[in-house]
Amino acid sequence: MDLKEKFIRDFPVPIGEKEEPYIIVFDAYCGQGKSYTARTIAQLDHSIILNNDHVRYWLDDYTTNSSNTLYELQYHRLGLLLQNHNSCIWDYCAGHNWEDKKKHLDEYGVRRYIIRLTCDEDVVRERMEKRKVDGVNYSIADFDEYLWCKENIPPIDDSLIDYVIDTEKDVEEQAKCFLKKYKLMK
Repeated sequence: MDLKEKFIRDFPVPIGEKEEPYIIVFDAYCGQGKSYTARTIAQLDHSIILNNDHVRYWLDDYTTNSSNTLYELQYHRLGLLLQNHNSCIWDYCAGHNWEDKKKHLDEYGVRRYIIRLTCDEDVVRERMEKRKVDGVNYSIADFDEYLWCKENIPPIDDSLIDYVIDTEKDVEEQAKCFLKKYKLMK
């Protein structure tokens, strides 16, 4: 069994119900609430979450070249999920190498939504510190990583942003507004 087959075995591709599947990505740095927002939206619209931290953790058992392999596996699964009528939320910092990611995402020929997440830096610091204490922490990011990202990764151009969610406020209510705005929620 090759790595892609093992990956799909451990990260299955269910049959979805979306007539017009779509992809949601986040313009956000670590600690700004990507995973929480992804879970919230997925509960509302029944999308599948592609979580890079979970795959990074999984790859430790299979390879040491996890960065390139991670994206190869995620793009492979994303394609299969979309073919099977699933909408997907990719829980990652889309702004990092955005042009390359945009090119790959455009190849799928489905609608893509970019949600910018905002959050006060002090709240990000607090969230990052809690990650170290609360249960399992799949993320490799800490507050220094957030600061590095903020300094080195430019945000996605404002003209491409479809919606903004302030993760210090009620995320579920904002997620519902996003889904209703684009008629993605039944």
